[in-house]
Amino acid sequence: MQKYTILGIKLYDYGAREALRNTDSFLHNGALNTIAYISSSNLAQASKDEQLRECLEAVDMTICTEPDVLEAAGIAGRNRIREIDEKVYLRELLKKFGRNRNSVYLLADTHDNLEVLGEIISEYQDNLLIRGCGAYEDFGNQPERLVNALNDLAPDVVISRMPWPEDLYLMHDYGHFVNAELWVSLPFGAVTWVQNPSLFARLKRKLVYRAFAHNVNEYNKKRDG
Repeated sequence: MQKYTILGIKLYDYGAREALRNTDSFLHNGALNTIAYISSSNLAQASKDEQLRECLEAVDMTICTEPDVLEAAGIAGRNRIREIDEKVYLRELLKKFGRNRNSVYLLADTHDNLEVLGEIISEYQDNLLIRGCGAYEDFGNQPERLVNALNDLAPDVVISRMPWPEDLYLMHDYGHFVNAELWVSLPFGAVTWVQNPSLFARLKRKLVYRAFAHNVNEYNKKRDG
C-alpha cells in the first residue's frame, strides 16, 4: 500500500494481492464497504469540487483504471502498470465472487447501460450468483426507492455502472442504509480488457498521460509557490 496525494486529493494505491485481502475483510466486517474505479479525468473533476473530493477520499478503496494516475504521482512500478493494464484485480475479484457464491446486484443508470454491464460481467465471469438487476431510472432516480429495493433483496455485493460521479454520491450519501457488504463502482471505460494494448491505445495513453501530468505539474507549482 502506498499513500499519495495528487491534485490535492489524498488516496491510497494497493497492489492486486493486497486489494484482494482488503476485499476479503470488507466481505466479512458486517458493514457496507465501497470500492471505486477512478481515472485521471475523474481526479481532475474532483480537484475542482470540494464535495466531490471529500466523497472520493471517503471511499474505502480506489482502483486506477489506467496507470497514468500513478505515473503522475511517481509511484507506478512495472508490475503495477501490468496489473492495471490487465485488470488483474477485477478479474480475480469476480472469480472470488463466483467461488464464494456471493450474491450480486447489478445497477446502472439506464436499461441500455444495465445490459452493457451484464455483458461485461459475463465476459469476465459467467457463473456469478445474480440476485437482481436494476436501472436507476426505474426508481425515478430516487435514492430512497433504490435503497428499499436493494434491502428487499439483501445482496452481498452491488456492482454499479453509472455516469461518474452519480454512483459515488449514492455510495457516500446512502450507502450506510444499504444492507450489503460491498459496493463496487465500475464507471464507463473502467473495465475494457486491455491485455496487449494496440499501438493506437499506447499512443492515446501517452497523450492522455502528458495532459494529465501537465495539469499535475501546474497544480504543484501553484501549491509550492
